[in-house]
Amino acid sequence: MDDRVEIDRAELRGAPIRPWSSLLIRDFSLIWTSSVLASIAVQIRNVSNLYQVYELSGSSFQLGLTGFFQALPHIIFGLFAGMLADVFDRKKLIAATHFLHLVPSLAFGFLTATGAIQVWHIYLFGMISSFIEVFSWPARMAIIPRLVPLSYLMNAITLNSMILQSSFLFGPAIAGVLIDYVGLALTYFLSATLLIPAIVSVLAVRSPGKPEGERRRVSLRSMVEGVEFIWAQRIILSLFLLDFGVVLVGFYRPILPIFAGDVFKMGATGLGILYGAPAVGALLGSASLLMAGDIKRKGAAAVIAALFFAASLALLGLSQWFWMAVVAVLVLGFTDSISVGIRRTVVQFLAPDTMRGRAASLITVFAQTTNALGALLAGSASELLGAPNALLLGSLLCVFMIIGINRAIPQLWRHRS
Repeated sequence: MDDRVEIDRAELRGAPIRPWSSLLIRDFSLIWTSSVLASIAVQIRNVSNLYQVYELSGSSFQLGLTGFFQALPHIIFGLFAGMLADVFDRKKLIAATHFLHLVPSLAFGFLTATGAIQVWHIYLFGMISSFIEVFSWPARMAIIPRLVPLSYLMNAITLNSMILQSSFLFGPAIAGVLIDYVGLALTYFLSATLLIPAIVSVLAVRSPGKPEGERRRVSLRSMVEGVEFIWAQRIILSLFLLDFGVVLVGFYRPILPIFAGDVFKMGATGLGILYGAPAVGALLGSASLLMAGDIKRKGAAAVIAALFFAASLALLGLSQWFWMAVVAVLVLGFTDSISVGIRRTVVQFLAPDTMRGRAASLITVFAQTTNALGALLAGSASELLGAPNALLLGSLLCVFMIIGINRAIPQLWRHRS
């Protein structure tokens, strides 16, 4: 490992953990900055996709299909991507995926500018974008323990989780304003410009990106080992099941355009606010984790967060005013960030370096599977019951899921680490 990296890490050992501590490490801050820029670019594009699908089709079911197709590559290729992150240089994987993200952004821009864009184009290039992203996140997560001291792991992972939260805040807000003022085509092109400094930041990292230990082969057995690891770790498994159950019946993001357009008549700017508010809540949740330093009863915290998630779904479904809905989705973001931070910390803490890519990819596979199925359920339920009633039903089912998982795996509530 580079001498400067060892000095950076040695200087921090024994120092009090501050909310910004991991950002004092040069290479972690570069990876973090790169991920922020790339994630904002992707979110601008994704929100533009949803807005455009609803503009072209006027169908809530097709909004659900958009989320489904974006999640599908994560489900199919997630384990394979995690295996690659445990075999190949993680820095090169991250840089390559940032570069390839230019393709869908530019394709959407040209198709929209020429007036040739159709809903199936959005499905196709949305899947291509997700296919690229599926190889990025396992590498981004797996490289973190190589960049920071072990005592800083929760701090670093929480800061890394804030990347997505920041992108969900700034991406939709930027997208909403850009769509209203410069149009969809230029919005796509502008999103692509953020990827250039993201690539440069990754290439400036000095730490080695290759996994420690003997190089492994790309094989089916390697993927199976990742599943066996999660299955053997019952606490991790229970956290995964909790997230799966709650998000499956409580996935609300694909139907936010209905609230912005049909329920509250707020247009693209209102959609940007509704997509940005969960990110504000998520940043507040992550800030709470950073200020806490560590949480000993991680299992109980995850369960309580899930219950507040269910309550916030009901509040969104009952919202009579736009800003009431904004508060509801803000709390949804807050509770979700607590759950994500706990789950990722437990996984990276328990996994050896040779398993971290596959463990991180399994988080993505679980999350995206629930997102895909949840998007279909949300779209279908909204079509049949209306968006508000669909959320009320989802809230009730969330509570049943939480109770069922706690009864099936009671050690989740008692878990300490």
